[in-house]
Amino acid sequence: MLRSIVLMGLRGSGKSTVGPMLASKLGFDFQDLDEAVLADSACATIADIVRTEGWEGFRSREREQLEVWLWALDTLPEKRLVLALGGGVPTHDPSRVLLQSAELHGIVALVYLRAQPETLAKRMASSADRPSLTGKDPIEEIRDVFNQRDELYRSIADIVIDIDALDAQATAQAIESALKQL
Repeated sequence: MLRSIVLMGLRGSGKSTVGPMLASKLGFDFQDLDEAVLADSACATIADIVRTEGWEGFRSREREQLEVWLWALDTLPEKRLVLALGGGVPTHDPSRVLLQSAELHGIVALVYLRAQPETLAKRMASSADRPSLTGKDPIEEIRDVFNQRDELYRSIADIVIDIDALDAQATAQAIESALKQL
């Protein structure tokens, strides 16, 4: 039986775009973790949460929502989901432990949508709701974050899809093909 899918990657890697396409192809439901965090908050945007609670408060909210969704998948084994994570979820130790435990117990497959910093910069240039993680120049920040997170993402992923030359449809197809190899 095909496991639920967790999409991870840096901001701009297409998790929220590819996720619904993949879910539709597989006959799964789709959930964006950032949207779940916002739905459970009085804040209108992620930037608002970060402004009022700081990054640690936001990461805590992400972990709480991740726990809820993974618990639902564990207790309702017939439910299948494509869950798109925020880029920093795997870097938060308590959230990473939850993800790795769910993967170890066969509840989810972890898929890393990997893109080079230049690709991410082009994709993120049009979005105003992406608060700076470091306060640096956007391309410099993206390179720094990529260098900090790439090895971690690759180390916990069941599947790594290099998406630089792929559009959303091709990415969803590549994930679907890779899942058949698991």
